[in-house]
Amino acid sequence: MNKKWLTFIILLLLAINMYTLTGFHRFKQQYAGISQISENDELHTLKLNFWANIENSRITLEEIVAKDSLNNVLPLSDIWKNGRKQMLVCRFSESHCESCVNFSIQSVLHRVGTIGKEHVLFLGHYRNNRIFNKTKPLYHIHNLNTYNAAELNIPAESLGFPYYFVLNDDLTVSNVFIPDKATPEITDNYLTMINKRYFAKE
Repeated sequence: MNKKWLTFIILLLLAINMYTLTGFHRFKQQYAGISQISENDELHTLKLNFWANIENSRITLEEIVAKDSLNNVLPLSDIWKNGRKQMLVCRFSESHCESCVNFSIQSVLHRVGTIGKEHVLFLGHYRNNRIFNKTKPLYHIHNLNTYNAAELNIPAESLGFPYYFVLNDDLTVSNVFIPDKATPEITDNYLTMINKRYFAKE
């Protein structure tokens, strides 16, 4: 009787070990798949931004006009105040996917406190100001520097995604970056570096 119980317990323990090892193997395969997807996403983000930065940097935004919330039309150069040298621009359009726009805007909003709201410009591209003005509160940008502007004369406009860039006081573009919600760490690193280089108080 004791031998039967001992044999049963040994077989039961072997079955449990086999089940545990199989489950662990399956978990490892799933985790490896997730890591591979993450690495592919990161590579895609870096490749896209390598292209975007080279193709769009040092272009001057000439003859660009923007509308404020009251429909006043003003040249982009009039947005500059208080001797600022650079502004971080978050560019987005009504034709971009809503979740992409939301991710791009919210990522910047999390940094407004350190960058300084006077150094951030949200530049939309909407067919009319009535729609744009209704959209701004949904993204919580209605009390910030937010304007509606027609198409800009840079290649990044054709990508179909929101993007960031640094606008210099001579209206030249630099440090173009396309945020990707699949790789939020890269977006966070970009914003950290931009803040440190241009806006951090010494």
